[in-house]
Amino acid sequence: MKYRIRDIENFVATSSCRTIVEASTKLEISQPALSESLKRLETDAGTILFYRSRTGIELTASGRVFLGKAQILLRTLTELEFPDSDKALFAGRSITIGCHTTVAQYTIPKALRHIRSAAPDYRVELRHDLSRNIQLGIQRGTIDVGIVINPVPNPDLVIQKLATDTVTVWQGKGAVDKDTVIANTELFQTQSIFKKWKSKPGKVIQTDSLELICSMVNENLGLGVIPSRAVSASGFKLKPVADLPSYSDEICLVYRPEFGRNPAEKLVIEGIKQSLKF
Repeated sequence: MKYRIRDIENFVATSSCRTIVEASTKLEISQPALSESLKRLETDAGTILFYRSRTGIELTASGRVFLGKAQILLRTLTELEFPDSDKALFAGRSITIGCHTTVAQYTIPKALRHIRSAAPDYRVELRHDLSRNIQLGIQRGTIDVGIVINPVPNPDLVIQKLATDTVTVWQGKGAVDKDTVIANTELFQTQSIFKKWKSKPGKVIQTDSLELICSMVNENLGLGVIPSRAVSASGFKLKPVADLPSYSDEICLVYRPEFGRNPAEKLVIEGIKQSLKF
């Protein structure tokens, strides 16, 4: 075979990075050595895998196709290895889990605790972004598996509903400033609630941090549009405002069909599922 396994491993690791410098640090090799490895792989593949610019790197269309095939190849090679013990499931391989930072607070610690109990050699990388971007990363192959809120149906992905959540309006326990609402106005859930909220306050404080919204509502700086699970994760004793609109979310496990075939991947899927059980 004309390809070098190390070059393919370097390519897969680099695909989740924004720059060659970031990737070389992650791989613990020099930048020139990594650049040479990637150029050699592009020569072997007969195509350009990365767009390179002053701002960083990005996979080309050919690169995204090659990435999917490369990940399948590396998983297959991992399955050929015989671990030293039944506790060495990951065999040096890292699995990338993606989810929103707030979702991570109430899922990732529990998931990793479950994974660690069965595989002390576990290795994971965490990627945080809006759910729509996490799903896009899974489609492109830069994220292995994700916890996605209200994913868009896609025939190329496995989507499993794990739990539900309710987005509604919350308040603190003191003298609340009811003339102010604090929310991430870019979220569809917030927009839906605002449309149905007949007497919505005129003053809106915009932030994309659900943790900050919880904190500000706890300080009685206004009403907050927040998912119920985010409130629980915050630890604040907030209470929902009666008779105001709400929005129901679906919390789903999302991954590509080729994921979940070896013991390590199956364990990660099980760990995520366990994290959302009460």
